[in-house]
Amino acid sequence: MIECGGSQLDVRSSGKPEPARRQGLKAPAGLRCRYPEEVADETVTVHAQSWRSLALPQPLRFAPPYAEHVRDKKGFAYWWQLLTFVFDLPNPHAFPPLRGFTSTEEAVLLRFVETCRELAESTVLSHGGGLHFEMHDGVGTLTADEPPREAVRGTVVLFRQMTAEGEPASFSAARKIIGSRIKGVRDEHFDQRDEWQRRWVRARAALMSGLLTTMADRKVIREQGGSDDVPVVGEDVRPAELLSLFQYGELIHWDQKRDAMSALIADDFDHKMQTHNFLEVVIQLSHLYLGYSLLVRRALGLPTAQGT
Repeated sequence: MIECGGSQLDVRSSGKPEPARRQGLKAPAGLRCRYPEEVADETVTVHAQSWRSLALPQPLRFAPPYAEHVRDKKGFAYWWQLLTFVFDLPNPHAFPPLRGFTSTEEAVLLRFVETCRELAESTVLSHGGGLHFEMHDGVGTLTADEPPREAVRGTVVLFRQMTAEGEPASFSAARKIIGSRIKGVRDEHFDQRDEWQRRWVRARAALMSGLLTTMADRKVIREQGGSDDVPVVGEDVRPAELLSLFQYGELIHWDQKRDAMSALIADDFDHKMQTHNFLEVVIQLSHLYLGYSLLVRRALGLPTAQGT
């Protein structure tokens, strides 16, 4: 079991393996594996924990944004622990308010906030599925537990409004307005606002370039003195490319990326893996947007307490 919102790996293999300890197998540093002494049913079950699990739980600077509106608070907490561990983002509730927004700028920022509030209720962000891999006689089978297709499509349409550069109330549009106002208000909070804004923007750029889960894995390996040569699953994933492929080859538009999507669908294993990665990208960026929307609310002088 490779969980989209968790950190466990459950791999089952059948055949005629020798007892693990007799082969001298060892769990790699950071992985806690259990091997059976005897294999009476010719099945080996390996339970392993990811590198990032060694860094959890993480204390949070603030409660996961909008978690009070969802059933799966545990899932929200998991992603925000990873965001905290990797980026240590500043508390958006404490962002000093700004002034001087035009009516047009305020409308864009409020739209961004409203879209985030709606996105938070998506079942995709709360779905606890993942991938299950089994191997029998040398043949591997990958089973995917994904959110309902209509839920994914609806979420992606809303998500695109915040991610696409050309959307009028996207993250990029909101952060540019906030950045412009920061430069225009030279008071005693200027340095704090500027630094916090830069940290949120850098985090978003990183999440558009790689998977949050792999960043957390790599950070744990480095903190334990491991080499960068240690492979981490998913470090070859490019979120921007995945978003383009799934949005414009299947979920929103069809013609722009249809050939590439058709080639991916032809390989069932790779299609399931890349769908899993795509959902991770949507989830990690969505949570970042939810957090930034609280900073936007504070910048507008609006309340950010839970339930508002």
